[in-house]
Amino acid sequence: MIMEKTPDYTIRGKTGWAGVADDVTPKIGWYVGYLEKGKNVYFFATNIDIRNEKDPVARLELTRRCFKDLALL
Repeated sequence: MIMEKTPDYTIRGKTGWAGVADDVTPKIGWYVGYLEKGKNVYFFATNIDIRNEKDPVARLELTRRCFKDLALL
């Protein structure tokens, strides 16, 4: 699925999480996909513990931060 598209790049990915249905055990949240920039393709897999309701969006933010650190965005 296209998550973000600009004239310079396209990010395609899928999010999800799995875990026990209780409030004590953290769930595992993931975001996998690839970044297309020019003729290059960069695959990624981000995996974090989901401990509260604000954590799911962190999967995408952390991935974008990594791309910026690598000077890909």
